[in-house]
Amino acid sequence: MLTATRPLPLDLPLARPPDGFPHWLRTHRGAVTMAGLLAFAAPLTFFTGALSVMRAPTTANVAGLGLWWLLYGATLWGLLLVAGYGCERMARRFLRPFRAAIWLVGACSAAALANFATTGRTAILVEQGLVYSAQTAHLYAFTFSLIMALLYFAHLRRSRGHEQAAARLAAAQAAQRLARRRTVQARLQEVQARIDPQLLFEMLETVQRLYQRDAAQAEHFLDELIVFLRAALPRLRTASSSLLREVELARAFVRLHAMAEAVDLDIATEIAPDVIHARFPPGVLLPLLDVVVVGGGSCGLRATRAGDQCRVDLTLGGAPSLAAVARVRSLLTELHGTGGTVEIESASDGVTVIVEVPHELA
Repeated sequence: MLTATRPLPLDLPLARPPDGFPHWLRTHRGAVTMAGLLAFAAPLTFFTGALSVMRAPTTANVAGLGLWWLLYGATLWGLLLVAGYGCERMARRFLRPFRAAIWLVGACSAAALANFATTGRTAILVEQGLVYSAQTAHLYAFTFSLIMALLYFAHLRRSRGHEQAAARLAAAQAAQRLARRRTVQARLQEVQARIDPQLLFEMLETVQRLYQRDAAQAEHFLDELIVFLRAALPRLRTASSSLLREVELARAFVRLHAMAEAVDLDIATEIAPDVIHARFPPGVLLPLLDVVVVGGGSCGLRATRAGDQCRVDLTLGGAPSLAAVARVRSLLTELHGTGGTVEIESASDGVTVIVEVPHELA
């Protein structure tokens, strides 16, 4: 006889979601690309404009100015990313009016620091007569960079709004699926509460008849009934079950009917170790075994794991009723969607009913 062991606890502490600047970069790839495009828009615009009006540009002047503007774009890109990450974290702690001020300060800081870090380019601009003074060059560059930074932060805030809306939608869909599953489980538990007592009354009447006819057989039948109740009663207290419990219930169910009807019934079981504690919906195996109980004979049950699915193969002497298959298929669809299936394959000595559900620990 198979014996159940205590399932693994499901209330283990969950790992804290990753945080920090590297994680932010990985989860905001679109923002990283947008920051790069906007950061190099200013250098590209100023560099191409400068080439068209320079007085007597030399190769050294062009190369030096190009390197300065390249450095300016890379610096502004990095500053936009750092400022975007910092402003997002700070803005969560303040009300809406203060958030706008935080974003504005972040944009001004990124534009100012990018100009301050690349002041060497102004000497070439003044020498070629493109600007009258270094202050003028910095003012132009700061204004243009500030506009790009504000556009970037506007894109970042809009993307953040889309992400929050998508997260709320996903949470609502998950809550809807959970509510639907709980409703189905409540319906299943209600059906079990109606069916199991009726079966108990029938078995008690059988015990009474057997005691009148053969006390030893009645004692043996009562032992089998106790085994059946040990497997069946927990199903009345919860809407979930395990594969091990359902197999024990199926074996006790077949043995009880074999003794009650004085017929030759038997079920051979084989359960793989990696699915012995898998979660399995109650009320699936017994309807499929009705054909064995009514017609007699023997059947086999083999449970294995196929990828992320828990698979149960029932080898029966005849096909179960269409109503039983339809009820089981409807139950699996409501509980697991497309992840729960029941199929019937013809065999040389009968049929094989294949039941698959997602593999989860009970």
